[in-house]
Amino acid sequence: MMKLLLLALLGSCAAFAPVTSVRPAALARRTATSLRVAPVMELEAQDTWWGDKEYPDSIVLGIGKNVPSAVYGPLSGIALAIGIYCVAQSNLLNILSGSTINAWYVAGSLLVPYSWGLHVACWIQKQNGK
Repeated sequence: MMKLLLLALLGSCAAFAPVTSVRPAALARRTATSLRVAPVMELEAQDTWWGDKEYPDSIVLGIGKNVPSAVYGPLSGIALAIGIYCVAQSNLLNILSGSTINAWYVAGSLLVPYSWGLHVACWIQKQNGK
């Protein structure tokens, strides 16, 4: 066991030691064929500024831009109901101890702010006619 610890210590010291010479692989000349780079698709940045309008475009929702408001609305209500139930059952507003905390209720209470985000997404989609 002691030899293993000594070997691990020496290995970690060698990992952080300064390099005095350049590796031979870095010195080798590369040919023109090895420098060929595969084409990369560039992401087009879309303008999401909406300061001159009353509501943003659906593009600000990212992958949820095609989800209709009829989905976001009920999901927001369900998340709010579950979150409020979990806050009430978890007793988060009273004195907490290790025996009174239920991790599932604490995790479920995080759905309250999440429901607000779903509500805003529903509003954005409703304003954009989706």
